[in-house]
Amino acid sequence: MDPLTASLMAIGSGSAAGLRPYFTVLALGIVGLAIPDSAPEMIASAARQIPASIANPWVLAICAVLAIGEAGLDKIPFLNLSMESVSVWLRPVFGALVGMGLGANSGAEVAVLTGLLGAGSALSVSLGKSSVTAATNAVPEPITQWVRSLIEDLGALVLVAAAVLVPMLAAVLGLVAIAIGFFLYRIFRKAYRSMKRKFSSVKQDQAAARAAREAQLPTGQKATVLQSLQRIASGTGPGHQDPPRKRS
Repeated sequence: MDPLTASLMAIGSGSAAGLRPYFTVLALGIVGLAIPDSAPEMIASAARQIPASIANPWVLAICAVLAIGEAGLDKIPFLNLSMESVSVWLRPVFGALVGMGLGANSGAEVAVLTGLLGAGSALSVSLGKSSVTAATNAVPEPITQWVRSLIEDLGALVLVAAAVLVPMLAAVLGLVAIAIGFFLYRIFRKAYRSMKRKFSSVKQDQAAARAAREAQLPTGQKATVLQSLQRIASGTGPGHQDPPRKRS
């Protein structure tokens, strides 16, 4: 297969790995085993591009178990969020491995290129997926989790199918998924930083109010709010002692 087609397949399959890495390897491996050489040339050439390491029956069996487990656990609130701490960085590894395998038949240089394309595609989509997973966990009911997860299942299926049947379409869909993933990640990061600043401001306000309540007048009487704030602003704390006055 020419390097261009291998690169297009790497973008599509890498984007799919950013959603469902084990399913991506499983689907590509099944395609490599099931599609005969007598199939239409475009499909047969794509199937021949899939390396034997992915189509290995043992690899497929392990990925099948992992794919089922991932698809099921991803629909359970909070449990899926704990999985994301590892999976968010594991998906780009799968994207890189799949991409390198797709470009291996075209030479070492092409394999490196397709590996980078697969890793980059998977990383952006993976960050977006993790952001949406974290956001949907804020919703108390579980239906949102199921809808999100099923959409991701369908998206991975479409991307893998397109990578085999129409690599150009797979690349276009993959680029769209990359853009959406990066956009969602940026939104989540902005929201997270805004919430962090807000909570930090609340803690500072609470500390200032606590210091104001504890501030005392030199006579031992309770200070008014205005007097307490003035003492804090001037740098005098609860234990501050005013200098003795000179007698005339």
